[in-house]
Amino acid sequence: MRHPRIAVSLHGLHAQVLLWTVLPVTLLMIVYSLSAVQSHQNSMRALAIEEKTRLVSAYAQTIALELEIYQLRQGAQSLSAVHTVLPLDDILQMQHPHVMTSFVLLDEAGNILFMRGDVPDQTSILAWDGVEQALTRNAGYLFTSHSEHGDIVAYAPVENSTWVLLIREPWHSLSDPLIRFEQVMPVILLTAVTVSLLILFFGLRYIVRPLQDLGARVSNFGRGNFQALSSPVGGVKEIEDLQFALSDMAARVQTYQGALHNYLGAVTRTQEEERARLARELHDETVQTLIALGHKAQMAQRSYQRGGEHTDTLLHDLRQMIAQAIEEVRRFSQALRPVYLEELGLLAALQILAREAKAEFHIEGKQHHLESQKETILYRVAQEALNNALYHSQATNIKLRLVFETQGVLLRVEDDGVGFAVPTSYALFTQQGHFGMMGMYERALQINAQLDVISTPGQGTSVQLILPVAKQS
Repeated sequence: MRHPRIAVSLHGLHAQVLLWTVLPVTLLMIVYSLSAVQSHQNSMRALAIEEKTRLVSAYAQTIALELEIYQLRQGAQSLSAVHTVLPLDDILQMQHPHVMTSFVLLDEAGNILFMRGDVPDQTSILAWDGVEQALTRNAGYLFTSHSEHGDIVAYAPVENSTWVLLIREPWHSLSDPLIRFEQVMPVILLTAVTVSLLILFFGLRYIVRPLQDLGARVSNFGRGNFQALSSPVGGVKEIEDLQFALSDMAARVQTYQGALHNYLGAVTRTQEEERARLARELHDETVQTLIALGHKAQMAQRSYQRGGEHTDTLLHDLRQMIAQAIEEVRRFSQALRPVYLEELGLLAALQILAREAKAEFHIEGKQHHLESQKETILYRVAQEALNNALYHSQATNIKLRLVFETQGVLLRVEDDGVGFAVPTSYALFTQQGHFGMMGMYERALQINAQLDVISTPGQGTSVQLILPVAKQS
């Protein structure tokens, strides 16, 4: 049973092919992009660390310079209160929109001399990341991951003092769009992998397995199981269309096989009937004629022995009976095999057929000889069509045309008889008893010719055979 949603979204083969081809490329691009973003993030992180390291050193030198200038102006004073008079608010400024930059100026005991931004209170400042390292009065940096995206803490000592300066800033200030993309990337990748697995499942379920099932059923059909293709195999629409076409072909083959079986049975019966007819005619006519010839010969012999008074008359009768026997044997031979066709060719044989059927005969085009098999089939088709027109159609006008064209040879037999409804299948030909027409179709197939029977009740019949010219290899 087909799922409606699947039928709507992934029912067509085009969608399947598109997803199976585009999705792997998309996954490769995502993986490549992810690795490129990761590499770029590492580079940006190193750049941010370098920037903050330089910046904290520059600020520390600036504070040291301001402190030195103040001491020169005011004289040596204790550093305990100097930080209150230095313009630290003007010095420690960062113009980064939407970014919180924290500044902390500490003495050697960890007391906060100046702060700006998100800074803990005095009691917990010593636990802040980077403070312990900064109190060693060595310049450096560290990366902390305690915040959402991670912060960079850079620190440097202020020369000629016991102060140290710390700057803390989220490192995504330099690469915020890339970090957001990195956060979304796992979701995209997971979604793509999930979709890929679903497509793989749907491909196996609705393409591969139905095709395998259809292949097995075609094999069973080839072994004679005509019902193998009747039940649906499911799958995408193209597979269903293919199965429908194969099922229709199977039905046609089965119908044709049944019709051919009936036709072969009719041919067998016709052969037996023809043999019986020939046997009767040979027995009733030719054999009787030969017996009569024997009696006449015996009477002539006796007449000759007695003086020959009636010998001439008996010999005359004997010659007539011999001529009659010869004519009967020739008629039998003509019925079995058209002697005119072999001795005189197709045109003469068709002329004789037309004359016997009282039909008009027309020849058009440049005449040329055909292969023996083709001429025989043309003759037999014309013979059957003329017999049908003569004995079944009640026609008053019959025409036989033979046209030689550059594309091939056309044979047409037309009559103005009662006509009939032409069957639409081989089965109907045999069911309605049109074995002669079935034979014409079979003969036409033997030479790759096209046979068309056109008829309508009350409007006559046209039988046309087109034999194409064989292509030169």
